[in-house]
Amino acid sequence: MVDFKALETLVWVATLKSFNRAAAKLNTTQPAVSQRIAQLEADIGHRLLEREKRTVMPTEAGRRVLDYAERLLKLRTEMMHAVADRTAIRGTLRLGVAETIVHTWLSRFVERMAKAYPGLALEIEVDITPNLRDRLVGQELDLVFALGAFAATQLKNMPLCTYRMAFLAGPGLALPQPAPLAMLAAHPILTFSRNTRPYLVMRELFSAPGLPPVRIHASSSMATILRMAEDGLGIAAVPEEIAGPELGSGRLRALRTSVPLPDLDFFASWRMTPAAATVEAVATIAAEVARAA
Repeated sequence: MVDFKALETLVWVATLKSFNRAAAKLNTTQPAVSQRIAQLEADIGHRLLEREKRTVMPTEAGRRVLDYAERLLKLRTEMMHAVADRTAIRGTLRLGVAETIVHTWLSRFVERMAKAYPGLALEIEVDITPNLRDRLVGQELDLVFALGAFAATQLKNMPLCTYRMAFLAGPGLALPQPAPLAMLAAHPILTFSRNTRPYLVMRELFSAPGLPPVRIHASSSMATILRMAEDGLGIAAVPEEIAGPELGSGRLRALRTSVPLPDLDFFASWRMTPAAATVEAVATIAAEVARAA
């Protein structure tokens, strides 16, 4: 009889193209993974994987077995979500999150997850969107909450929330309301990291003819940006939602301008794998939490 765990191991070795990475994903050791594959090959009577220099590729027989194995895993995951108690779902989900989400509703999401999936551990990585996308495509992350939908093969996206960019300044900066762009350009603009959409928007906005040269300070830390704006070191260009305590206490104020700023659309993104039903269910919980935030 073919062992189901061996089929799952085959799928992850083929997906991750590595015995070591499959072992980490399955919370086991590389020798255990090798033993499962060897036993599966003995049971089926065919070599299923070709071990090349730095990668692993399925043989022709391996591809046929993978097709069945992926369908079986998909059916098992669907059955667990349709019939089994969620407490029976265990494992680790590697979650990548943009910092805007950290400052808005991530804590409520983690709290909701603890109740919905008590056996599912979250490994949370905070990074900028371009890096999160690369790590998702590179199969280092299972689920990502980031800026914009990702267009790539085998990736699925779900809308989460939309935040409008705003200019925020400390009370020490005497600026009129509304503030012309030329007056804003006289101060450093504090915003997201380079190569992110908000940074590029600021670059384009302040490159208009007739405006003085502007200094744009980029940072991956929203806390740093807000603190610098509080201290009068510049004007923050960030979603207003991340600065609720600072705006409520008067440590920061929102500046009105004659130029409309873009909305930032955040999405959950994940790979379509045989185990994607669990990830999609988690993304749905995130969307519900984001809408209620």
